[in-house]
Amino acid sequence: MSNDSVEVILVKLEHLEATLNQIHVEVKRTNGRVTELEMENAKWDGVAEGKRMQTVIATSVISGGILAAVVWFVTQAI
Repeated sequence: MSNDSVEVILVKLEHLEATLNQIHVEVKRTNGRVTELEMENAKWDGVAEGKRMQTVIATSVISGGILAAVVWFVTQAI
């Protein structure tokens, strides 16, 4: 293998290293954005779960109140 061939290979390797460094920087940026999106999604899931629990509690309280009113009316009618 001649010195020229070795030089060509070394230049190509340097170019590949620079390209890999650029890819690495972009991957880190992308991972940061994905992490932010995942955190935002988890936040919205938490909000939805909280609202669901509030709805269950409110429904239970209202239905319990209606049931108590029906029982009271029935006992008063007897």
